[in-house]
Amino acid sequence: MPSGGSILTDYMPESSEPHSDSRPAPTSRGPSTLVNRNVFIGRRRTSIRLEPAMWDSLAEICRREDMSLHDVCGLIDARRQASSLTAAIRVFTLTYFRVAATEDGHARNGHGLLFSSRHLRRAPVGLNGDSYRRADIP
Repeated sequence: MPSGGSILTDYMPESSEPHSDSRPAPTSRGPSTLVNRNVFIGRRRTSIRLEPAMWDSLAEICRREDMSLHDVCGLIDARRQASSLTAAIRVFTLTYFRVAATEDGHARNGHGLLFSSRHLRRAPVGLNGDSYRRADIP
């Protein structure tokens, strides 16, 4: 574990309620794209079904934090509130990367333009050596 040791716990609230592992009702939208994997939390083996992008995100978190998938999932499980483990993993992953996101990173990647009709009126503006896009009209 890198120095600091508790960096992952900064992204998770303390558990205050018992949790349940109830499963949602299946939908009739066709075959599932979820990927099923086994994870050990302590000595208990549990099966987790997540989207491939979520597994990729978890692998990136594990690499960045120098921790195993089992250890990261164990921390999430210990801190989760009344939700399923898979939901807690999704929220944790989103929160982890959301906290890491910066305005500079968003601007470099052109975020904020997806659904804007004003993006057609935007012109690149140089700021601190990086190319940004800013609306010409307030």
